[in-house]
Parts: sequence; C-alpha cells; structure tokens
Amino acid sequence: MTLEIAKKVCVAVTVVLGAAGASAQETPAPKHSGVFYSTLLANEGPNKRLSGFGLDADFFFLKDVDGDGKDDAVIVENGAWFGAFSDGERFTEPVSLLADAALDSEGKTALMGDLNGDGKTDAVLFDPQDGNWYVALSEGDGFSPPVTWAVGNGVGSTKQFLADVNGDGKDDAIIYFHTGLVGAWYVGLSDGKGAIGGFSPWINAFGHTADGHLLADVNGDGMADAVVVEKSTGNWSVALSSGTGFVTQGVWKSGFGNDATDWFAYDIDGDGQADVAYYINGNWWVSYATGSGFTDANHHWIAGHRPATMVSRGNKPAPKARMIGMISPGEVVATAVSADEWLCLGNPDKSKTRSAPEYNTWDAWGNVYTPALGRYDAGDPAVLDEQIRLIHDAGFTYIMLDITNGNHPWVDNRAKKLIERIEFWNANRSSAQHQLYFCIAMGSSRGLDDAAAVVRCEDESRRTWQEFYEPHKDAYYHQDGMPFMVHFVEFLPNRANILDNVQSMPFFQKFTVRWMFNRVADEAAYSNTYGWPLLIEGANPVGDEVMAVSPGFWNGVGNLVDVTRKNGDFYRSFWVRVLKYNPASVWVNSFNESWEHTSVEPARLDAGAAAEHPDILQVWTDYHGQPMDDFYWVMTKQYNRLFMYQELYDGSYLQEEDSETIYVVRRDTLVDHGSGLPSMAPVILVPKGFLANFEGNVINGDQVVVGKIERQVIENPAATGSGATNILTPNNDGINDVWLIDDIDQFPNNHVQVVDKRGGIVFEKRGYRNEWQGRRWGGNNHGELLPEGTYYYQVDYGDAAKKPLKGYITVLHDVKRGR
Repeated sequence: MTLEIAKKVCVAVTVVLGAAGASAQETPAPKHSGVFYSTLLANEGPNKRLSGFGLDADFFFLKDVDGDGKDDAVIVENGAWFGAFSDGERFTEPVSLLADAALDSEGKTALMGDLNGDGKTDAVLFDPQDGNWYVALSEGDGFSPPVTWAVGNGVGSTKQFLADVNGDGKDDAIIYFHTGLVGAWYVGLSDGKGAIGGFSPWINAFGHTADGHLLADVNGDGMADAVVVEKSTGNWSVALSSGTGFVTQGVWKSGFGNDATDWFAYDIDGDGQADVAYYINGNWWVSYATGSGFTDANHHWIAGHRPATMVSRGNKPAPKARMIGMISPGEVVATAVSADEWLCLGNPDKSKTRSAPEYNTWDAWGNVYTPALGRYDAGDPAVLDEQIRLIHDAGFTYIMLDITNGNHPWVDNRAKKLIERIEFWNANRSSAQHQLYFCIAMGSSRGLDDAAAVVRCEDESRRTWQEFYEPHKDAYYHQDGMPFMVHFVEFLPNRANILDNVQSMPFFQKFTVRWMFNRVADEAAYSNTYGWPLLIEGANPVGDEVMAVSPGFWNGVGNLVDVTRKNGDFYRSFWVRVLKYNPASVWVNSFNESWEHTSVEPARLDAGAAAEHPDILQVWTDYHGQPMDDFYWVMTKQYNRLFMYQELYDGSYLQEEDSETIYVVRRDTLVDHGSGLPSMAPVILVPKGFLANFEGNVINGDQVVVGKIERQVIENPAATGSGATNILTPNNDGINDVWLIDDIDQFPNNHVQVVDKRGGIVFEKRGYRNEWQGRRWGGNNHGELLPEGTYYYQVDYGDAAKKPLKGYITVLHDVKRGR
C-alpha cells in the first residue's frame, strides 16, 4: 500500500501592487450593517460621591468636621468614628477620626454638633442609662479624646438633639420626652468651654402626637426652632425659639409628607430659613419657608434617588440613612446611603425636578461597566465623535437609536445630539470614508390592549417622522425607498394587530417598518426581525433581509432567560450563521446597552460584580484570562468588515467550524497557527469550507489595504503535468526525498520560498532546480531537518506569462511503505 497525502485546497495571498496604502473602502458598501445605540447614558455631574463606606455602620452623619464650609461623611461603627472629607465634589479616602478605645460606646447614642462654636463639628455621645454627655472636640482631622460635659440629664428621654437654640453660635443639648413628661422639651446650653448647663424645660405638651421631631431655624433669626410633623395628617407644627424657650405657632403646613419615610428641616434654598422636606421611595419633596409658614406649593426636589444595582435590575436595600447637607459651599444635597454607597444630589431650581437617572444614569442605576471612554454622557460631542469613528471604521452603515422605552426628553435630546454629530461626520468626512445614517426604534406600545397599541404605535410613528426624520432627512436610513423604523412589540399577535389596522395609521405607512419582540426563535415567523433578545446559542432567526447578532443577554427581570457570553462563543455562534446564510444586512445588539449586558463597546466589567454572579458575568479577557476590554469590539469589527467588505484584518485569527486548526492572517498568507488559542486576540469562527472559497482584501488597523487573498485551487500535478509534489519524506528511500516542481528548469529566474505556520521563511532560493530535501535554509539552524508538519510555499517563475504557484507541502519523517 502506497501512502498518499491528499492535496489541500489552498488559499493564497498576493500583495496587490498599487493597492497597498489604499483605503479599504473606495466604493459604496454592497450590504448594510447596523448597531443598536442607547442614549439613556447621562452624566451631568457626580451623584455617587463615595463607595465602600458604612456598610456595617451604626450611625451616619453629614457634618463639617474640618470647618472648611463643606460637610463631610462621618460614620460610627462599633464605637469607632471614621470620616471621609469633602473635596467639594466627592468624598476623599476615609480615615479614622476617633478610636473606640477612647470611650466605651456600647449602648450610647452618637450625635454631632459644634459645641464650642469654632465652626468645626464635634463628636458627642449620650448615655441613656445615666444621662451623661461626652464631647470629643474636632481638631480638624480628627476628634480629641472625649470629655464629660454633662451628668445625669436625659435619662428616660425619647430623643436627643444638638442645635443652637439661643443664637450664640454654639450648639446646645436638647432632650425630648414623648411619654412620662409628655411632649416636654428640655435644653442644656453649652458654655463652649467644657460644660452643658443645667437642663431646663422650654416647652411642654408639644409634639407628643407627632411622629417626626426636628430642630432648625425656620424664621431666620439665628436660633433653632422646634418643628414636629404628624404622619397621619401631614401637619407640620412649629414652636419658635425665643432664646429662653419655645413658643408654639401652631400648624404651618398640612397634608405634606403623610406617606414619608423620613422628615427633614434644612435651609435648602439658602435664604437663611430652614425649609421642610420629606423622603419616600427615592423621592424628595420640599416646602420652602416664608418666615411665618411654609409655601403651599410642594416642590418635587429630587426623583429616583435610591442606590440600585444593575446586576439584579432592582434596587439595593432601602437606604439606611437619609440626610441633607452641603458638600460644597452653596450646594445643598439630598443624601441617601444604601449598603456602602453615598449618593448626594442637589437641585437649585425650584421650578424643576432633578431626576437622578437623568442627571447621572451610571450612578443612579448602578452600572458595573466602565467604558474605555469613561462613564460618559451620551450627549457629549467629543465622546460621540469618537464613537462614530469607531462605528464607521468597523464598517457599519447606520446606527439604530433606542427610543423603545417611551417619550423621555433626556433620552431623546441625547439621541438628537448623536444625530447632529452624524451629520457633522457626513459633512466633514474624507473621500475615503463612507456616509453614516441613523434610524429609530420605538416600543412603548408594549403592554397595551390592542386598540391602545394601535394608537400608540401610530403616535410613535408620527413622532419619529416629525422629530427625527423631517429635520434630518439626509442622514436618515432608508430601506425599500422609504425611511426605516422598528417597532418593538411583545409577541407575534401584537404585530398582527398593528398590521390589521395599518389603514388607520397614516404616519406608520410613511415608513418601511420592521419589528422587535420579547422573544425570538429560529423560526420562519421571526425571520427578518431585529431581535430583541437572542437567548439560544446559534439560533438567531435566518432571514434574507437581516439577521441579528448579540454577545449575551441578562436584564435580571426574571421573566426572560439569562445567557452567558461564554468568552465570545455565544457571539460567534450568531456571526457564523450570518456568514453561512449571507443576508442583505446584519444588526448588532448592541453598542452600549450595558444594563442588559449586550454591549460590545470597549469596557471594563467590575470584577466584584462578576465574582458575585460567575454563572452569568465574566470580566472581558482573552482566552488566557488576561483583561482585554476591547475583546468584543475587536471581534465585532473583524466580523462586520468580513461580512460587509470581504476583508480580513492583518494579524487576525480564524477557525472553521468542526476544525481545531486556527489560521492567522499575515500580509502574504493565511498561516496555520495550530490549535493553540492566541493571546490578546479573539478567534473568528467561520463556516466549514469558508476559507477555501474566500477572496478579499487584507487590511491593517487603519483600514488600509496591505494585501489581497485570492482563491486558488492547487491541482493534482499528476493529472495536469504542472504543479509541485505536496509531500516530502527525506529518508533516502528514493521516494519523495526531494521536492519536485514541474518544469522548473525551464524558468532559470525562478524564486522559491517556503514558510512555516508563523510566517517564518524556512527555505528560499533563486534558480531552484528540484534539489531541496526538507532542510532549513539560513540562520543558526541552517541545514537542520525541518520538523514534521505542513508548510506553505510560493513559486515565482520569473516570467510574467507564467502565473505564480502557491500551495502547501507536508514534511514527514520515517515513512514506511508497502506493508
């Protein structure tokens, strides 16, 4: 039996003279590809000012410890005091302010106030067992050892306060009795030198039917007044300080804060008079002081102000501390602390509500991704310009804007900013760059009954036409001769309902409309749809018009399947089907929708969040565990340019289905890389047989053509009389001991090269005469027998009329024949 090695179908590379240095795009794209883009990412300023502080704290304060006019974050944990100082925007690294060893704090109540009037807030401990008051004066960067300032005052009291009730600039001690001495308020004045004077009653029977008890200067005379609120009625009653007592003024506000979690009195608008406020489920409401009452109008000051985590798409535990303070001069902020995160948000505009997500989505909704461009605002022109360049260079032709969650100006306005930057790109692009387009996806008809869904779908079509298409026609993406839009409905019957009513929807009819669903499957009914969630590996619906791809999915709601990215394998499974079925366009979900973990934008996933959910989340790495923030973006642009332009990136890696062999693209060849996974690079999975039939350009990272792969089949030389043997067995048995190239002696100016799988030249000769026996040429190992394996060769005959020969030759050792 004679051993035969089957000829491989060869894919060869020719460097095209005159093409090197040319743009990879000089003609319009034969196809289209789009990417889903979310404009809900707002960052107008910080909201999360501190993390990792106070998880197990017993007391929380927002007070000015160092006297610089900025309130600092202070906690007491197991008797020890810690602080994080305000730098005017955020809080600095926490430090120890007072060790627990300074005083046995068990069972004591912690308070803070400026008892010596030096402008720095001091630490105070009250012992309810014996009524002793201990004061640790602030030294700016910490507290001095605590000293007893009062003895035997406050045993049996319900609440204790520190406030300047007589206007001398020093905070005094106040105790309140809810029972026993019903509604009695006692005051001990501070002398500022180490003593709180004897406590005397300032008012009786005030607040004993109330739920909230506060002290603040509501009339602006410099003396703190007593304020109480009843939850059942929302009545706020005031007893003004006279300097020697509290004088009741009756009810100043009714029906305010009935359902509140917390009540506050603080000068929010900076007019010298403390206003009243309350918190409920992430919302802060304010009624402003007039000096003799509180305004009738209620100001929804802050909305959506509750720390959340995107990991579960739900809120973290309800904030265990809620405070109001001033972290920079003139900036009054509402503060909510949940787990160990401090969210501080202000709003100086009495005519508007500041929504935390609209101000800083990253902080308010708890995003665990940090993009390479930082936690950007999706309306920032500099960021948008860079993203547009990335999307363009990856070969995309349009950006689909996600307006599927209703009419939200903060989202829509940022979408319009992106459109403006697309128009800017188009007006300033070079001749080598293609035009970009945008289109709109709407989706708030979900969950409505059939009739209401038709009305909403038509209204969203009208809004898309009037707000997005009409002002920006030249940049709007068209399909089938009409502007294109997508409607996100829940299920197939919802689409059928809309289509049954198209005649009553004139704006709907102005568009070429396609669909998104809450569920898609590889079934005919879902062909040519735009996702939304792709939940089954390798099951993106086949369509001739479009196929969708997505790297993963997890929105944490619970009614949808969550899918892991599998280090890129989930994503590859969709792309390989796109290459196999070759639709007219492809759609990527998404560029930056990180809340549902579908984004491909270069970003770093928080390792802690990934560790909490290893079944779903993985930090983006290469195949060897090295962080690679652009792993999915590199894969995206390699796949998309392959799909769109038949281009391969120089240095990229490819692998066919059902094969362990990985090829690396070099300027002059596809080199067999073996089966080992590369470092800091993805491997593009392509259909079986794809490489043998591939023909296209090779480009570099700047999308400049550096070579061209030409399809070429190496024929059997025995059948054609022209070619080269594809096996070399240099064992001196007289069979295949030398490499034979047919008719090579007729071309004395020939040039022969053989390269290994890494692209290194192992043999080269001009004027070859069929003498090579598989030994290495040149270098330190000249003359050594090559290792067994398959090598790529090129034969330039040195004759313009003779086409170069390219193919593979396999070197084998110790081959036994004829058994």
